Amino acid sequence: MPGWLHGRVAPSLHRLVDLSARPVRVAAARPTLRRGLRLIGVSLLALYTVAVGIGVLVDTLPRSLPALAAVAVVQAVPVVLVIHRPIAAWWLSLLTALPYLILLGSSAEPGAGAAFWPWSPAGIVAQLFVGLVVAYQVPPPVYLTQWLLTGAVAVIAEAVFTGRAQINNGLVLSGFHAAGLAGVAIARWLRDVRRELRHQVGLTEQERLQRTALEERTRIARELHDVVAHHMSVIAVQAEAAPFRAPGLDAAATESFASIRTNALAAMTEMRQILGMLRSDQDAIRYEPQPTLADLEALLDNCRSAGLTLHTEVRGDVRVLPEQVELIAYRVLQEALSNVIRHAPGADVEVVVSYGRDALDLRVSNSPHAGRPVLAGAGHGLTGMRERAAVLGASLRAGHRADGWYEVTMSLAVGPG
Repeated sequence: MPGWLHGRVAPSLHRLVDLSARPVRVAAARPTLRRGLRLIGVSLLALYTVAVGIGVLVDTLPRSLPALAAVAVVQAVPVVLVIHRPIAAWWLSLLTALPYLILLGSSAEPGAGAAFWPWSPAGIVAQLFVGLVVAYQVPPPVYLTQWLLTGAVAVIAEAVFTGRAQINNGLVLSGFHAAGLAGVAIARWLRDVRRELRHQVGLTEQERLQRTALEERTRIARELHDVVAHHMSVIAVQAEAAPFRAPGLDAAATESFASIRTNALAAMTEMRQILGMLRSDQDAIRYEPQPTLADLEALLDNCRSAGLTLHTEVRGDVRVLPEQVELIAYRVLQEALSNVIRHAPGADVEVVVSYGRDALDLRVSNSPHAGRPVLAGAGHGLTGMRERAAVLGASLRAGHRADGWYEVTMSLAVGPG
């Protein structure tokens, strides 16, 4: 058995003769089984066409056996080809009439015989099979054209080789195709029904997954609201009340408490927007005003109030960039500065924003921290920044420089200004 045939048929035959108690994985076996059965069926039909074709030709045409066998084999070739090249197989099935017509024309006088067919009986079976396979795969107008051409070939061949311009045999051949077409129409309808059913099942499963995700997001939003919102509210209230509970605070302390309250309220506002997005199956947050690089100065002032010494520089042609670029750039700068506040309180910080022709370059670097870290980090900040950068195909680098400073850099591709 050829290697390619063994590779296709052997797995299916192995499953058919496997009598062990282990369960059969039907879903995994079905495609291979279908391919194997299809190949076996086509091979048997091709062998039938050759065997019956030789037998009929030997009885009707006084020719040598090799010549008759060659004609029978040629008429069987489209049966095998139709699996991979259905349209080419159909055209070839029309051309296979030529060898048979040549033998027929050289063996009988023109006009002899009561009936004329451009194919042998076995060739007609092969031609009908190929035509129906094509009809199953192509749109109805294409098959209608193929059907009419097949009938026309039968009529023209009879007129050329016998001198009779009759359409009886063409009509009979077309009738065979019409009968098969009824079965093909039913098969196509069943195929479309199954396809639509699979589509609907897929939609139902997708809706179920979306509903489950929405329910989970709603639960998370509820927990966040109950826990985080409560604590942020307490922080804001206590920061506002602190100057009154401890009179005599200097201006710097009073300003620090005011900054704490402002940041707590801002965090609550943004958290409400995020909670609204979590509770909705729509991207609700996109309808809320999002921070951009135009808000960078307010962010820097906020960081200065937290004790950072900032040195900022904006280079290049400052311009409005695409909304997503502006938002991601702002969030990366915000997270980088927050990391400095958490891990290097009191450090000197350099912030450089460079507007290039095709890129926006960001750099945040800080000196080695002099104080103890305010909070122990879990590494989520850098992960979040890298994920934001990846949204736009950018890369983010973070690490210590040779002089001991810690640096975060990112380059975002933008259109020319």
